Amino acid sequence: MSYFLIGICSVVIIILLACILRYNEKRKYAALKKEREKNLQPVKCPVCGSELFVGEQLISKVYRPMKVPDQLMTISGCPHCYPACEPGVSRTCPVCHQRLSADQILTARLFNKQLGKKHVHIVGCSNCHKPRSE
Repeated sequence: MSYFLIGICSVVIIILLACILRYNEKRKYAALKKEREKNLQPVKCPVCGSELFVGEQLISKVYRPMKVPDQLMTISGCPHCYPACEPGVSRTCPVCHQRLSADQILTARLFNKQLGKKHVHIVGCSNCHKPRSE
């Protein structure tokens, strides 16, 4: 009977230690994530120049195939300028610097790197970058 109680006590102690270790890991991860968010530079929308807050994303489409080093991409805008512009926000092409209407998009190339972040190169808008006719 005493061996049974010692066994149960040791199992309970092991479970408590595991819970404490897991809790500490979660706290470390949360602190690292918060520190990383502080050090990030604000991301700006290429269409209107508005700063994107954490959780806000560009409205874009990336075309297949996915396993190639660069892909075709279209950028419609951000929540501040697409589908409708907020007051005081104007949509302009970063290449030709002309105003864009709500239905115009930017064409870009998305470069998939093996290590590190992906890189986007904006080629132009639907005015200044016409698709090649074959």
